[in-house]
Amino acid sequence: MSEKNQTSLIRRLMSVDRLHHACVDKSINSLGFDLHRTQHMTLMYLSTVGGAASQKQIADQFNVSPAAVATLLKQLEAKGYVERRQDSSDTRRNLVQVSEKGLEVVEKSQKKFEEVDSSMIKGLSPEELSSLEIIIEKMTVNMCEYAEKNGVEVRR
Repeated sequence: MSEKNQTSLIRRLMSVDRLHHACVDKSINSLGFDLHRTQHMTLMYLSTVGGAASQKQIADQFNVSPAAVATLLKQLEAKGYVERRQDSSDTRRNLVQVSEKGLEVVEKSQKKFEEVDSSMIKGLSPEELSSLEIIIEKMTVNMCEYAEKNGVEVRR
């Protein structure tokens, strides 16, 4: 594949990602919650890990800095979507827990995410989806190797 075709392919991949984000944002906003996509994804992540996680676990999950997570959690806490509680096994550590209000958001948001995701892969065969999964995994490994070799912080 020529370098021009590679560049075009990568730009199209990035464009699909941006379009997916835009569709998710529009769909989520239709629910009337005062939250952006990252806040929704954080609530959804917390609900899948039993409703509580540490700030570091959240940062690792989304490959962002703990400082970024701290800001995000302050916003969610101010809106009543999460609560912090002391970890019973390590009193120096706080856990973030989804509130009842947050669980309501998760339930409604999950349906919207599934709608958008289903639309994105509509018409793809199981074999194509399997191939795509393998390709994305290889691309992820490649980018992690490149990042590490070039001094880019990679959180896993």
